[in-house]
Amino acid sequence: MTTVKEAIEAMIRERNVETGRVSGLSRQIIAQMNTLQTGILVNFESLPGINSSGEAHLNLYLQAGAREALRAALRSGIAQQPSLRMTINSAFRTVAQQHILYRVYQRDPKLIPLAAKPGNSNHEDGLAIDVNNYNAWKTYLLANGWQWLGGNDPVHFFNTNGRDDISTLGVKAFQSLWNRYNPTDRMTVDGNFGDQTAAKMDRCPIRGFSVVSVFRLGDNGAVVTRIQQHLTNVGFSVPINGVFDDKTKAAVIKFQLKQGLAADGDVGPMTLKLLGIRL
Repeated sequence: MTTVKEAIEAMIRERNVETGRVSGLSRQIIAQMNTLQTGILVNFESLPGINSSGEAHLNLYLQAGAREALRAALRSGIAQQPSLRMTINSAFRTVAQQHILYRVYQRDPKLIPLAAKPGNSNHEDGLAIDVNNYNAWKTYLLANGWQWLGGNDPVHFFNTNGRDDISTLGVKAFQSLWNRYNPTDRMTVDGNFGDQTAAKMDRCPIRGFSVVSVFRLGDNGAVVTRIQQHLTNVGFSVPINGVFDDKTKAAVIKFQLKQGLAADGDVGPMTLKLLGIRL
């Protein structure tokens, strides 16, 4: 299992910084951001006129207002030049990706001459895009609410139609993810990317946290049916209906007490194992 720190060390050795190496972790962070704030980031890959390279580092997400401004610019450009396509180099950048850039910048500024501290880049706010063929699109983007940084960073455009603080939400998303998968090594979820948060980011697996299946009250489906069958088989009879209801929870608690487990009524890895269920 390669950690973020190990990936950074390899990038420095290889003289090749590739934030796509944490694409698995990035996907989890984006999903958690949308859990903390429903719909804060929306995918724009399907907009007519977008030409995506499909590279691992690309997260084709923006805030909803910026996405609509991009849609308007694309529509304007294609109306004038039907074959015109926009090639995106960069869009939303997760806190994990920004951490890589900042760590490399700290260690080897010749490799990355400048990088913002995680939580401080406008790419983390879902309001910025880098456009490879910027000359072809500049007029249409500027006419539809996008701003341009000029010659210092000619590919970079940003939009103000959205919140400018979701980079903090991205930090909170990582912190809450860490706590979910590391319950004995928790940290404060405050949106501050300090030394503690950075150190824990270094320890993260680049493919993301392993998903642990937990079944609880209100769940339903084939696995719940199996849980009910196995409970019945070991003497804790419940209706076998595929619905994790109050009777199922009560039976799970009795089984957990008998096995010396924490009796919370949730069926996690250890309860599944003792029931003889393999997923």
